[in-house]
Amino acid sequence: MAIETELKAPVLLIAVPQLADPNFYRGVVLVIEHGEEGSMGLLINRPTDVELGDFCNSQQMEFKGNRSGLVYNGGPVQKDRAFILHASEHQGPETELIVESTRMSYSLESLRSLAEDPPNRLRIFLGYAGWGAEQLAQEVTSGAWLTAPATEKLIFDIAFDQVWEAALRDLGIDPIQLMHSGAIH
Repeated sequence: MAIETELKAPVLLIAVPQLADPNFYRGVVLVIEHGEEGSMGLLINRPTDVELGDFCNSQQMEFKGNRSGLVYNGGPVQKDRAFILHASEHQGPETELIVESTRMSYSLESLRSLAEDPPNRLRIFLGYAGWGAEQLAQEVTSGAWLTAPATEKLIFDIAFDQVWEAALRDLGIDPIQLMHSGAIH
């Protein structure tokens, strides 16, 4: 399928209003990996009610930044696994550059280091969004998702409840103009 090679990570997926899956309604996903074996991303606009300070305490560490910031729901898969997006110079184990200066880390050692000296741009996600081989390409082709360039602005600087509309507006789409007909599963 041609779209399989055209869809390159990192990329943002923006759910169309017809996407019926409640996990992704008005969701924006940062796709981090996309290949022949499947795809993986983080839902960037779904905070939980868990505060960063409480989450770090549960991991036997102290968060030395804004303790009341929220942990995000990264997606419906492996909700017990944490991923950290941060715009920083941190280069711990299991850390990779994603987009611009944003890195993703997923080791306890990195969490400890980032909790000790948190950068201004930091998000912790529990779980991730995952797709099997060719599944995401089929969903994009069927019209369930719009794609957009991944930017730090949308990841860190826009309020979570405005990310979906901001991502659409960045594409030149007025969210009110999207039709709400027929569900896509």
